[in-house]
Amino acid sequence: MTDIPIEDNPDVEFLEEVQAETVEITQGGAGIVQATTVNVTQGGIQTAATESLTMNQGGVLMLEATEASFEMSGVGLASADTVVLNSAAAAVAVADTVKATNSTIGLLFAGTVEGNPDIKVDARRALIFGAVLIATSVILKRVFGSR
Repeated sequence: MTDIPIEDNPDVEFLEEVQAETVEITQGGAGIVQATTVNVTQGGIQTAATESLTMNQGGVLMLEATEASFEMSGVGLASADTVVLNSAAAAVAVADTVKATNSTIGLLFAGTVEGNPDIKVDARRALIFGAVLIATSVILKRVFGSR
């Protein structure tokens, strides 16, 4: 099997910027997407701003949405009112509500969490880590400060 670069593969299309009411991406990708509704199947987006995103076997680097649903997909940074993850992963999720099944979240800031996601760092742990880091910095500055 030979790898065909994405730009030479007629089965894959990549668009740099898309603005529309509804965007459907299947086995392709886009750099920037601004739309009311976005549906992605086996594709990817670098940055998306939308009311509703549905992603199946794809990925998005940065997302701002009202509602986002990921099925066997991944997201780098998701900022949304509601994020639904089903066998999916999010590096950072900031949401009012997160619903997750068989999913992993690296850093989570959420009001409500439904399901049982594998959360690596939640808001409380991040706050404690930040406070310890600041306190340590202040102490080290006083001890080893100007002499």
